[in-house]
Amino acid sequence: MPVESLNALLRQLEKEKRSLENQVKNCALRLEQESKAYNKTNDERRTYLAEMSQFSGSHQVSKRQQMDQLQKIKENHFRICKTKK
Repeated sequence: MPVESLNALLRQLEKEKRSLENQVKNCALRLEQESKAYNKTNDERRTYLAEMSQFSGSHQVSKRQQMDQLQKIKENHFRICKTKK
């Protein structure tokens, strides 16, 4: 192959190399940005789930307390009715 053809091929390959290097840099940057976005969203999801779990737990305790109070009221009412007879 003549030297001129080899030089032209070399320039073309160097141009392709720069293009591919830029693509790799762009992909790396996009991957980093998407990774940060994912981690932020995942942290928000964890916080939300923790809040929901805390609310659910306190709601269940409150509901249990209400049921206990209702049971006590029924028992007291039953005792009062028994003593009136």
